Amino acid sequence: MKSIITIKYIVICTFLLFGFVTCKEKAQQRKRVTKDMLLEMNRQMVNTEQEVIQKYIEDNGLDMQKSETGYYYQITTPSNADSIRIGDGVVLAYTTRLLDGTICYSSATEGLMNFTVGKAQVEAGLEQFVQVLGQGAIAKLILPPYLAHGLAGDDNKIPKLAILMMDIEVVEIIHPVAEHSK
Repeated sequence: MKSIITIKYIVICTFLLFGFVTCKEKAQQRKRVTKDMLLEMNRQMVNTEQEVIQKYIEDNGLDMQKSETGYYYQITTPSNADSIRIGDGVVLAYTTRLLDGTICYSSATEGLMNFTVGKAQVEAGLEQFVQVLGQGAIAKLILPPYLAHGLAGDDNKIPKLAILMMDIEVVEIIHPVAEHSK
């Protein structure tokens, strides 16, 4: 009698273990399929955005370069000054517009833009780009959504998934004062 109960117990445990493993494998498979689908959707969205940007550049006769991360830029007035570095304060005159020409923000109405590089206070693409500029530089910048305000926009003037065009001038660079150890 005891051996029959033991055998039943082993069979039930094996059945439960098999069911658990099978469910876990199916859940992992569903998770992989979902992740792969999302990655493919993202890839397609980025490709579409790049096509829109390239068409805009071509239609407007712009001479822009593409960065490794995907923003496009044209430095119209280079600077001989040192490049901006992480930790530097930056003051910019700027105009941010949508590709249809709608002005979202401008230093003419909003005041100069001030931020510290490396503190994620502005669009990721802008923060990356200013690090190749120096004081007095003037440039054009096109940011795809993933380097600007992404899926959500800014809940104000920039809509979701907006490609941004920025005209910027580096007005001032504020280098942090080095701390001296005692």
